[in-house]
Parts: sequence; C-alpha cells; structure tokens
Amino acid sequence: MKKQILLIIAIIIAAAGFAQQSRKYTIQGMMTVDSLRNTPQIIKKVYLTHEVGGKTVVLDSAKVKNKKFTFTGTAPEWVEAYSITGFDNGVVQVFLEPGNIVIAPFDGRYPGGAKVHGTPSNDIYMEYLDLNGQQISRSREAMNKAVKAHPEAAKSEKDFLPYQTAVFYSNTLGHKTMAMKFVAKHYMSPVSLYIIRYNLQSLFTPKFVERTLLRPLAPSLQKHPMYKEISNTLKAANLKVGSEGPDFTARTVDGKELSLSSLRGKYVLLDFWASWCAPCRREFPFMKEVLKLSEQHDNFVILSYSIDSKKADWTNCIKTNALTHPHWLHVSTLSSWESDAAKLYKVEAVPRTVLLNPKGQVVAFDLRGEEMVNKIKNILEGEEVYE
Repeated sequence: MKKQILLIIAIIIAAAGFAQQSRKYTIQGMMTVDSLRNTPQIIKKVYLTHEVGGKTVVLDSAKVKNKKFTFTGTAPEWVEAYSITGFDNGVVQVFLEPGNIVIAPFDGRYPGGAKVHGTPSNDIYMEYLDLNGQQISRSREAMNKAVKAHPEAAKSEKDFLPYQTAVFYSNTLGHKTMAMKFVAKHYMSPVSLYIIRYNLQSLFTPKFVERTLLRPLAPSLQKHPMYKEISNTLKAANLKVGSEGPDFTARTVDGKELSLSSLRGKYVLLDFWASWCAPCRREFPFMKEVLKLSEQHDNFVILSYSIDSKKADWTNCIKTNALTHPHWLHVSTLSSWESDAAKLYKVEAVPRTVLLNPKGQVVAFDLRGEEMVNKIKNILEGEEVYE
C-alpha cells in the first residue's frame, strides 16, 4: 500500500514538473542600435514589466550584452500584454506565453517599432499591426487624393473641412471594418480581447460591444481577466437600478482576496467610505442597526470598500469604531480614488452605497440613515423582494 501511495505522489510531482516545464518562455532581443533616443547613452539593462492594479510592476530584468538580452521564466495562466522597458522613447510590447519569443532586429532608439514573433499570440498581433499599417497608408492616400481633387478648397481650412470630414469618416469606417474582421477571424485568441479593449471599444456603444464583439468570442476567453475588465467597463457605463453591478476583487484586512461575485445569493450593501470621512462615520450607527436586524437571517451582508491609501488608517478606524460583525466585511486596495471599484461604481464622493440583490443587480443607490434601515428591514422581513 505504501509503495502505491509513494508511486502516486511521484506521478503527481512529475506531472506538476512537466506542467511547469511546458509553460516555459524565453524572450530573445537583438538590437541594431543599443543607445537611447535622446542621449548617446548605451542601454545596459532592460526590464520586463506588467500593469497590476493600475501600477507598473517590474517582474524581471536582463543585462544587455553585445546589443542582445534574454528573459526566461514560467508564463502566467493568462496570456496578456507585457512591456519591456529601459528605453527613453517608448517600450516593446510582448504577449507573454510559452515558447521562444523573438524581438529582432530592432532599434533601441525606437522600441515601439520592434517586431515580436515566434509564438501564436505575438505572431497574430504582428499580423494585426501590419494590417493596421496598410489601413493607415490607405487613409493617407485618400486624404492626399482629396487635396489634389480640390486644390482651391485645400488652401482654406474652413473650405476644406467638409472634404476632410468625409475622408475622416470613411477612414474610420475602414479601420472599424478591418479590426472587426480580424477579431472575427481570431475569435479564439486573447489578442482579440486586446484589440477590442484598446482599438474598438471606444468606437461603439456598450451594447454593440457586448453583443457583437464579446459574445461571439470563444468560451475559453470569457474567463480571461481582460474579458472581465471589458465586461465591467460596459456594465459601469450603463449602471442603473436593475442592471448588473460590475464585479471586482479587493483584499480583506488580513490580506485575503474577496470578490463581489463570491457573495452572490445574498443581498449586499456595497458601502464606499474612508477613515477620514466624517459623513461616513455618521452612518456607522445606522449600519450597526441594520446588522442587528440581519442576525436572524443569512441572506444579507455589508461589504465596506475603503478608499483609504494607508492600511493603518483603515484598520485603526475599523478597530476604534468597532466596525465588526459576521455580516460586515471590509475590503480595500488602498488605492484611494484610483481604486478600480470606485471607478466602476462612479464614486465621486463618500459615503456612496449601492444595494445589490442576490443576483447581483442594483436595487438602490445612496441609501443613508433611517431610509437605509427601513429599506433593508423591509427586505429582510419579506415585505420587499428583489430576487
């Protein structure tokens, strides 16, 4: 029996090792010019960075030798865009995934023009950039033709404006069409999420983006962090009573991650506040009153999201005011007004409350004082139902 158990453990360890090995990546860069753009200084080190929670985080660094550099590591679960920095005139964008990623050759003075290839996502993105470049060339050609066809009007900015506007809309339509066709062709690639987020989302209504661009993507992409980001942005744009509240994840006082979606099945009073906010503190007695009402029920919680920037201020306020209860959860990202959740819920001042039903839909905004107590009391006693 012992031998069988040891064999199973050995197989599990070997499988885990193989999985790690299969996700290995190598980034090989080779520059034709290894100096900076604005000074003759030589580039001696480059950095692999990624944006996490709105902040740029350095994940690795590599020395540049003979105009070459190499990064190696284990690729993350989700394929996303990373940046190679260390230049003074832009960055090299890389989709980090298993395989041998090649950036060569490129000019260190103009890193934004680097060609990245060798793995599926990077090859697909290079294909998109090539098509985009062709579209830009056609746009310039169309504008030049308009100038040549109307030389007299072109001399006056006012007279040429109607022609310029017509060409602009024509070019925009061409770009939209090209990008949508590309996304449809690569509906299984995370690159399509990137194109929707940064090239298409701002050009269409939220409803069009959700129905026409997001829904047709492969189901495997619907768990991708950028899919969630786009979806949340669309929900935030249409946030009103009856709509689904955008999901978010933050950390509890003890550092554990907690997402809003994990509370589905309960009524949630989402409460945005800060330790320095006097009106927020005036709401504490009413929240405690609500929590007393909830003690005989298991379908209600308060999720207080602090927009503090210092953990000590946040936690001390919780302790000093005894803001503790089994149904009172506290989270924050300590990002002040830059908190993602605050942006999603359009928090321009605190306190700001959003009451959500068990399906995660908005029931009411900015409930305060006795109005809040009465509303939640009616819900808990079954006099108002928003299932």
